[in-house]
Amino acid sequence: MEVQFGKYAFMVYNVCAKMTIFHNLDMIDAGVEIVPVKAFAKEMSTGVSYFEQFVWDLEQRGVGDIDIPVLILGVAKG
Repeated sequence: MEVQFGKYAFMVYNVCAKMTIFHNLDMIDAGVEIVPVKAFAKEMSTGVSYFEQFVWDLEQRGVGDIDIPVLILGVAKG
């Protein structure tokens, strides 16, 4: 599980690279990435990744043969 309130590049790296590496090392079977939704990210510093953008990017990217199951959760300010 990864909680990411940082820059967009780190979120992409977590899901598209780091989780794949851990899977290849037989350390995980699936991943969970927790990120802010857009409205919450607007209250943070510039360049913070957010759920809606990440989901769109992954849908446009399509499935790769090295991908593993990852649940992306968006959190809002309560």
